[in-house]
Amino acid sequence: MESSQFPFSTPSPVQKLTALPELDLYIKRDDLIHPVVSGNKWRKLKGFFEELPQGQAILTFGGPYSNHLPAAAFSAKFLGHPIIGIVRGEELNATSNANLAYCQSQGMKLHFISRSDYRELRNMGWQISSAQKELWEATHARTLPEGGAGTHAIEGCGEIWKELAEEPDHLVLASGTGTTVHGILHAMPENSKTHVHVVSAVKGAQRECAAVQATAQSKGIHLHWEDDLHFGGFGKWTPELLALRAQFESATGIPIDPNYNAKVLAYLHRQQLSGKVLWLHTGGVSF
Repeated sequence: MESSQFPFSTPSPVQKLTALPELDLYIKRDDLIHPVVSGNKWRKLKGFFEELPQGQAILTFGGPYSNHLPAAAFSAKFLGHPIIGIVRGEELNATSNANLAYCQSQGMKLHFISRSDYRELRNMGWQISSAQKELWEATHARTLPEGGAGTHAIEGCGEIWKELAEEPDHLVLASGTGTTVHGILHAMPENSKTHVHVVSAVKGAQRECAAVQATAQSKGIHLHWEDDLHFGGFGKWTPELLALRAQFESATGIPIDPNYNAKVLAYLHRQQLSGKVLWLHTGGVSF
């Protein structure tokens, strides 16, 4: 993308949807914030880059279909930071898919590790040994966790709630690491009337579910975590889901990615929610 496509467009607009006439449905278009660093991605990254010294190198992490890696690659290039991406899947390379090819085109140096090693890094909270940093040529790099998670991301995602003119009866959004919903919950008032619905794009996200549920419970907020519509897991979908997505895009002109927001659409199709329903379109780039 051209650097002229910065700066970002916030606050994102809310518009009425008639594609599901049985629902009083609105959609918050965080996908319009930026064509690559769209949706929750810039909200997560903004604080990180604001705190980063000029020219500081970055070490970050993601799967081959991560939206985070292209967003971080673009932002780092535009703002003048070298960046290294550690990718889950040792059998992969920079030409394995368009996501990874785009990251490399933006100057991101890619290193590929096994899923077990990646899982260990996640379990250790992205604590990187000096030997690993040396291997990845990242000795002096600042670590940016998977998905852009961190205190800066919680604060940035809290802005989503603060931009709303009124509290909806239901707020529905997709989740990968749970960072976006954590930020929203932190910004919501205690005992809010809004019911939060989280559709996990990740199979078996018990740890993320438990953490989000604990935050909601501590604030007296009703939250439902949907773990039945991941369609096989992160980066996976079915022909039926793709058909539902195509039907929605044709009817509305609003693009939605298959990994996150199409799964929210599937959730909305099977729910009977009364009152005002707000769908947070968290973006998602298709290369």
